[in-house]
Amino acid sequence: MSSKRSNIAVLILAAGSSKRLGKPKQLVKFKNKTLLQHSIDVSENLNLSERIIVLGANWKKILNEVELKNHKLLINSNWQEGMSTSLKKGLEEIQNLHPAIENVLVLLSDQPFISESFLKKFINTHFTANCLATFSEYREIPGVPAIFSSKIFPDLMKIEGDRGARDLIKNGLTNYQLVPFEKGIVDIDTEKDLQFLKQLEHEA
Repeated sequence: MSSKRSNIAVLILAAGSSKRLGKPKQLVKFKNKTLLQHSIDVSENLNLSERIIVLGANWKKILNEVELKNHKLLINSNWQEGMSTSLKKGLEEIQNLHPAIENVLVLLSDQPFISESFLKKFINTHFTANCLATFSEYREIPGVPAIFSSKIFPDLMKIEGDRGARDLIKNGLTNYQLVPFEKGIVDIDTEKDLQFLKQLEHEA
């Protein structure tokens, strides 16, 4: 990856309380590793300018069970106000640390099938297309992982509540790319999701 393509920060959003699941989904294990540790490990293998992880609910418990490696830790005390608060807290930190940063890659803590190879392809697609945003696509829905150009950081900072960056599309963003990520639909919000994940692990 060229130096230009390394001018990118990663932001792992992991502050939610997993209310529907009833326990921290960040610590759910898949293939003998917590989901959050998987996101951290994949991020660690990418050529990036900065790595930040945002925790909130249950952060002390989570820190006892994961290794942050080279990721800077932020604690979002306003996590109950929704995902947008973690996104904005992370973006503010990135801009403070690296004012010249050109892109941010946003990851979640509950997508067991993200991989180094997929994210490298994803990042390359973003730079080749020279677009403002690149989203993963599953079931014809844009989602995370996602990459955003610093040109639209001000728009991201306007998102409120438990809303995601796909609101940018609803608000008129047209210069974006979609990268198919079929297994991106597998995330862990409920006990049913957890049982499905266990089934997938057994079949693997």
